[in-house]
Amino acid sequence: MTAVRAARSRRHKNDLLNVYAERLGDAIRRHHSGVALRAAKVETELAYRARGAFLASMNHELRTPLNAITGFAGILRQAEEMQITPEQKNEYIDYILQSADLLLSHINTILEIADAESGGTKLSRRAVDILDVLTQTMEALEEDDAIDVTFTRDFGGELPPVDVDPDKVAIAFRHLVEFLNSDEPVSIKVSTRRGLAGESANYVYIAFDATGTEVDAKMIDESLRVFEQVHEGLYRQFDPRRLGLPIAKSYIELNKGKFSIKTKPDDGVLIRFSLPVASEEHKRAFERLAS
Repeated sequence: MTAVRAARSRRHKNDLLNVYAERLGDAIRRHHSGVALRAAKVETELAYRARGAFLASMNHELRTPLNAITGFAGILRQAEEMQITPEQKNEYIDYILQSADLLLSHINTILEIADAESGGTKLSRRAVDILDVLTQTMEALEEDDAIDVTFTRDFGGELPPVDVDPDKVAIAFRHLVEFLNSDEPVSIKVSTRRGLAGESANYVYIAFDATGTEVDAKMIDESLRVFEQVHEGLYRQFDPRRLGLPIAKSYIELNKGKFSIKTKPDDGVLIRFSLPVASEEHKRAFERLAS
């Protein structure tokens, strides 16, 4: 009987321990869920506030060129009454065109951010010669008076076509160069190569090695947190150049690529990213188009 009672006692203790362990596990899970919910709530509130500050800043940035357009257009409408000279008229027309370009740039930036943030970006991926995309983008940037950048090319031999949306990748390239652009001349060495072996052989690697840029680690960190760059107060101005960095990163990653950016110990910034080599099906389509 003693052995039976001892066995029952052990079973009872085991049952109690199991019940306790189950209840403790439930309590820990509830605690973790509560912590996660509170963290998510705080993150949502911070994101909401940051977006509100961003939109308030954008309201100013959109109104400024719009006011210039309507103001100078109103003056031109009364050109005869105000005795506007032909030289003044041409100058006001130039102001209107410059303001329209700035307004369009801001609107495009907002749409790109909304697209990337919502995950609604639609890609048209196909086999593309990435050297063509790079070359065309660099040539366009070299003709842009607002960009003071000198490119050197280090294209590592023939590359396979990559499987990307060329328009989105070209936008990413342009945003990266605009981000690196400074008041002083900037030099960017553009390097390309294919991965050598294993998984890396499925990617083409591209590097932007920039010197002379005013970008630092703090600016990179703030820029990658897209809506947090606009703080409370009237002294921080909207900088569309900073918004271009997260847009570029998003577009590269949406094309199944990898992205990294860091400051160099001596001077400048090094941006590295990879793009996937085209599938055999897309390669054949690319070859048919090229022939």
